[in-house]
Amino acid sequence: MKVLITGAGGNLGRVLAPALADKGYEPVMMDYREMDAPFPFIKGDVTNKEDVFRAVEGVDAVVHAAALHGIHLSAYPRDDYWKLNVEGTYHVYEAAKQFNVNKILLCSTMGVYGASVKEPEAGYGIVSEELPALPGDFYGLSKKLCEELAQFYSRAHGISTIAYRLGMFVPEDFLRYGFRLLKGGVDDRDVAQSFLLGLENTTISYEAFNIMAEVPFSPDEFARWRSEPAAFLEERYPGLAGLVRAKGGNLDELLAMWVHIYWPIDRAKDMLGYRPQYNFGEFYEALRTDNEGHYPYANLPWWGI
Repeated sequence: MKVLITGAGGNLGRVLAPALADKGYEPVMMDYREMDAPFPFIKGDVTNKEDVFRAVEGVDAVVHAAALHGIHLSAYPRDDYWKLNVEGTYHVYEAAKQFNVNKILLCSTMGVYGASVKEPEAGYGIVSEELPALPGDFYGLSKKLCEELAQFYSRAHGISTIAYRLGMFVPEDFLRYGFRLLKGGVDDRDVAQSFLLGLENTTISYEAFNIMAEVPFSPDEFARWRSEPAAFLEERYPGLAGLVRAKGGNLDELLAMWVHIYWPIDRAKDMLGYRPQYNFGEFYEALRTDNEGHYPYANLPWWGI
């Protein structure tokens, strides 16, 4: 089974392509940059319809990852977001329709929620897929429009899509990687797992899923987590503060953002079979045993030349 990855030189492609090969799929990598990857490669730009049609012909499924992201908002105008994110996604679906490719796995973002993610005066906010998508910036809007394109092509042309509202998984240092797992982050390998599950699924015509690490406490415990996160974590994970200091980290700084938001993954677990394996508990054990190799993906190669 041939699986095309658009934007394959990015963070998703570098972890997903080897995972696909390990499972017996044939990854086909597409990027606008040259790549010296150990898999078939097509140089092309998703903003160019002919490039997309050339890449999609002959594949069995598409992982559509090519996009500008939120971190690029200050560097790129809205026209570029429209052309790459929205028009590029349109090209992918038109090519899939042309060549009878019936499955697309779409990289979306937690950023589609936007104004739905409101910090309450007391307690916490639960950001589930039932909340409306109310983007707060043009990046989030572009991804919401991509999801709407996917729903249309599912209804009108039978192209099944799973939209992945991905948490944070850009490469970071070991401590920041670990603490983001509490606050909407996810390990690269669990992202890859979710896409493999999407390829195996035969029942979903269109769904959108939060893909994050599993928060290691219940909503009932969240008020305590929000009010005194350092003390709460120290009880749950003895010695954590000292371990962070030994690594040169600042616990208060690591806990400073997003402690008011709870990101459930129940929908992905129930419908997709998603079971993240690299959560905060595993990070704590790696920190306790001084095993920074637990997170090897920060230094994965990009196959650019």
